[in-house]
Amino acid sequence: MEVARERIEAILRRGAELAQVELYHWELTRAGRELRLVVYIDRENGVSVEDCARVSQILSDLLDEADPIPSSYVLEVSSPGLDRRLWEPWHYARVVGKKVHLRVQGLPRSAYEGRLLRVEGGKAVVEDRGTPVEIPLDRVTQAWVVYEGE
Repeated sequence: MEVARERIEAILRRGAELAQVELYHWELTRAGRELRLVVYIDRENGVSVEDCARVSQILSDLLDEADPIPSSYVLEVSSPGLDRRLWEPWHYARVVGKKVHLRVQGLPRSAYEGRLLRVEGGKAVVEDRGTPVEIPLDRVTQAWVVYEGE
């Protein structure tokens, strides 16, 4: 199955713009026979269930019209949540000061957890066990914000 990822991205960005939300991230995954298009949206004051429903309808209409995915799929629209995953450098930049968990490869340890001090030059600086540790973002295999409550 050939999927034009750039075309899907453009459609999702257009839908987010029409809905006045930010496209945070999206993934097209397969679970068994089911193909899922998961779209994460965000906005400055958070995302409501109504926002997700509205964006889902807008994206559904745009995707049906353009038909960029040549098979059936399930569309899921969601907020990134309080324990949001981090994929892009700008995701990290937005959560400086928060506690994060990073799974990495090719470093002395396979995981680091601590306060994100800064992001610069392709590296995240995390205060891990009281010591600042520079972690190249290209070594991160999975990252998320650790929810600490209010």
